[in-house]
This record gives sequence, C-alpha cells and structure tokens, in this order.
Amino acid sequence: MARKYFATVIAPGKRALLDLQKHDLDLFQATSKINDRKEFVIEGLLTLDDVAKLVESGYQVLVKEESSKRARANREIVEFQQWIKQMEE
Repeated sequence: MARKYFATVIAPGKRALLDLQKHDLDLFQATSKINDRKEFVIEGLLTLDDVAKLVESGYQVLVKEESSKRARANREIVEFQQWIKQMEE
C-alpha cells in the first residue's frame, strides 16, 4: 500500500476545485475554502502519485507530513469489568 501524506491542494480556479471530484481522491470537503490570497484550497490525504497527477493537471500541492506521523486514537475495545481489573493491577 502506498504511503499517504496530509496535503493542501490549491486549484487554479473555482471550476478546477469542483473538478477535483473527478480524480477520486481522499479530500476533506469540509476544508474547502478561499484563503487570504484568494486561492481555492482543500485539504486531503494523498499518495505521491496523486500529487504528481494533480501537478500535471495544473494544481499546486503542498505536502505537509506523512499520515503515519500523526497519532491515532487507540482502537482496542475492552469491556468495562476487564478495564477495572486492569486498573487495579
């Protein structure tokens, strides 16, 4: 599986921002906005191949950090009684 990176995509215009839907990318729609430089931007989780394709299509991409570097919530599920017992030990 390819590594993914948190990134900001800067579209050359509003239409280009909307056209990102065609690329089947992991973009965070809630982050779509116009920044203080009047650029259309959106955040996402992208592979380096995704970044290359976007740049070739005329987008600017700012790669921030590898996704594995950010902490994730613990997903281990423990029953309450077992948790109490572990806390007493």
